[in-house]
Amino acid sequence: MTNKNRIILIILVSASIIIFGYTLFNREEVGENKTENNIYISKVIEDECTEEYEEIQSATTVVSKEKKLSANAILILKKYYKKCEHTINEYVELPQELVNMTEEETQAEYPDWEVIGFETGKLILYKEFEDVCGEHFKLKVEDDKVVIYIVNNDGTESIYEKTNISSEYLTETDLINMQDGLEIYGKEELNQIIEDFE
Repeated sequence: MTNKNRIILIILVSASIIIFGYTLFNREEVGENKTENNIYISKVIEDECTEEYEEIQSATTVVSKEKKLSANAILILKKYYKKCEHTINEYVELPQELVNMTEEETQAEYPDWEVIGFETGKLILYKEFEDVCGEHFKLKVEDDKVVIYIVNNDGTESIYEKTNISSEYLTETDLINMQDGLEIYGKEELNQIIEDFE
């Protein structure tokens, strides 16, 4: 190898080492700046996200306070009758005009009733009445047939239904109970007793 080739080789190796060292040093410096930038950018994004999150939370809180009735909500009329001290729950289809109303709007629509339950899927209205509930019955035997009477507000009785149930199929206990009228509360209980008699 000639001197000229050695010098060229030394220059090339030296230049390669210098270029490699410069590139390596420059990469570390760029990497440090990049990390700093990432931290700075991350902080800015986190702050912006936090502000947006807080705005969304406050908007959601306002929306959650404004519950509205859905179209398939259930309406329960809770009626308390003072004379007999019974409460009757009446399940009714929600009137169309109540759909999308808030609790305050519903209360304004029904000033004689008290809103005691309000959810998007259920509305409960409460009202007190001075009457009896209309669910008080008496069973009596007349002309060898079972007759159902309903008890009115003033305590009088009106015929509710004359059945075809013959008294000859009743037990002695049932007949004794019906002499003064067998008192029954509720249509469900009435239907059950009539089924038992048939």
